[in-house]
Amino acid sequence: MYLIRNGKVEFSGTKHAIVEYIKESYEDDYYVQEYWDQLEKDLNRLKFVVSGLNLKLTERKPRRKNA
Repeated sequence: MYLIRNGKVEFSGTKHAIVEYIKESYEDDYYVQEYWDQLEKDLNRLKFVVSGLNLKLTERKPRRKNA
C-alpha cells in the first residue's frame, strides 16, 4: 500500500506499517488521537483519518505525470 501526498509517495508498506507511520508522524493530529485504537482494525476509519491528513491510500504506485 502507498500513502500519497500531492501525487508523490510519502510512505509505502503493509497496512500495519502505514498505521505505525501515521501514529508516529501525525500523533498530534486530533483524528489520529481520536481513532488511535481503531486504525489497525477498521479500514474505513483509516481511510477517514488519511483523508483528514490530506493524504491518499492506494494499492498502486502513482504514475509520474512528466515521464
